[in-house]
This record gives sequence, C-alpha cells and structure tokens, in this order.
Amino acid sequence: MTPRVSLLIPNRNNEPALELVFEKLAEHTTYPDFEVVVVDDGSDDRSREILQRWHDSGRFERFVVHEQPPSGVVVALNKGLELATGEIIVQLDADATVETPGWLGRMVEFFSSDDGIGVVSPRIVFDTGFVHAYGVNIVVPEGLHDRGTQITEDVGRRTLHQNVKRFKEAQVPYGSDAVQVDTGIGCCMMYRKADALAVGGYDMGFQPVWFDDLDLALSIRHKLSKSNYFLPSAHVIHHVTLRHTREAPPTPRERVEARIGQIMPARVKARVIARTGVGGGRPEHMERLRRHYAYWREKWGWDLLNPDMAEVRRRYDGSQLLWRES
Repeated sequence: MTPRVSLLIPNRNNEPALELVFEKLAEHTTYPDFEVVVVDDGSDDRSREILQRWHDSGRFERFVVHEQPPSGVVVALNKGLELATGEIIVQLDADATVETPGWLGRMVEFFSSDDGIGVVSPRIVFDTGFVHAYGVNIVVPEGLHDRGTQITEDVGRRTLHQNVKRFKEAQVPYGSDAVQVDTGIGCCMMYRKADALAVGGYDMGFQPVWFDDLDLALSIRHKLSKSNYFLPSAHVIHHVTLRHTREAPPTPRERVEARIGQIMPARVKARVIARTGVGGGRPEHMERLRRHYAYWREKWGWDLLNPDMAEVRRRYDGSQLLWRES
C-alpha cells in the first residue's frame, strides 16, 4: 500500500507563477495517493483567486486551501504540517515546477527504500538555466552553500551565503548520482511528517523566512540519526524571474537584479554594489540575514558561513552531522 503524500505549498503573492506550477503538477504527478495543501500567507495579488479556481477545478482529488493574514512562511509551513493528512510531506515552493513525469513516485520509492532516510531533495535548477542546488552543504569548512556552486569568498572570511559562483547543469559533473548531502532545500524537500513533529516542526526562530528548511533537515539528521539525500532523477525548475517576494512585489530594479545575480561572480557583484548600490538587497532583508546568522550560531554552536570545524567535532562527536567522517 502506498503512503499518502501531502504536497505542502506556502504562498504569498506568487500570482505570476501559480498557474504554471499547478499545470505542471497536474500533468506530472501520477502518484495514486496525494493531496495538495496550500497555505496562503496574506496574498494581496490574484493568488487567492487562482487558488480557488484550482480548488474548484477538480483536477486534484484533494486540494486544501487555508488562508491566513500575513504571518511569515514559518507560520505557514507549521500550519500546513497541522493540516496535512499524509504520512510523507513534500515542501514545495509556489514558484517551483516539477518537470519529471512520475516525479513523486520516483521520490517516494527512493525515500521508502530505507527507514534511515530522513530527507530527500531533487535536482533543482533556476529558470535561468543555472544550478540552484543539488542538495546543500553546511557542515563543511566552506560553510553554507548550495551543492553545485562554488564559494567566491575566502574560507573562514565569508560575509554572505549568496556570494557563490553558479554554473549551468552541463558544467556540474556530479549531478547524476544519488548521494548523501547535509540537508535538503525547501524549494522541494521530502520528509516524514512524524519526523518533522519529533524535532519540533519548523523553528520559529527563523521567522518570517530563511534557513527554516535547512534547520529542519539538519535537525532530522542530528536528532533522529537519519541520512539526507540528493536524488537527481526528479527535476524541478525554480522560477526566480517570476518571483514575487513573500512581503511585496518586486520593483523593476529588483527584477533586473534577479536576472543578473545568477550569472555575476560575487567579487564583481560586490564591486557593483559598492559603487552603485544595485544588488545589495533591501535593508530589512540584510538585517534579517544578520539576525538569522546569529540565531544559527546560538542554536547550533557554530557560524553558518565560517564554521570552526574543530568545535563542530567537539560538540557533535558521534552525531550524524559528522557523517562524512564516519
């Protein structure tokens, strides 16, 4: 008997992408027992109209829409966990499309092959053609960076996790094998509902957004001694050029930055930011990043960007966090 899967989709102002997301989902999801659970976090564009139309369309056997005032994605995700009836959860961004026919069955088959698997993430590529993440590296000397990218600041002297060089898929030679990774990524990430609840769900310390997915996956690895995997046989496109932020629609300048930021080397980007201010991010976003970096240090005991690996080993000796060294 196949386990029920809940596709958990938090949404805020993703009107430009929603139709495409659900069309692809309906076309490529052939798994026999799944539900779609959407938590709309106070959208003020046409998102709710689109969601209601898909709810009424009957193209999904079970399509749940929960509307709430703007509360942040962490609140939305925890509400979705509460509403989900599936044994297995797939967190899926509302601007990410599944491109592989039968993708969900492939992921469930791999995930269910071993009770020791905690999290699985597929091959995720930006709509610009650059690799987003083949899983995520965290517990490494280079610090947090998407697997498939290369940091562009000196090890031990990093300032922003976005300062990485990205590559086209053909330039990343290790994207074809299923392998262990530190964590999955919330753009598309499969885990057991019971495991998420056992580690306390999504940590409100990362409210309203960012790093909550990485924290959940790493908590499942550490607290439940489970392994996290990258699975290349399922393919997801993350439509960042269609993205509305969860707080406000992008300005024309931010749309240009989203396109340029995928291809510009971090050192060049830093010079551009210094000279023009373009690409530096909204001040409130930068402040939140600094706050989240600090919260990570407080919770986990190491710096997310510049980890002291000797201290990590001392604190987490015997933990699955050190799976590379076991």
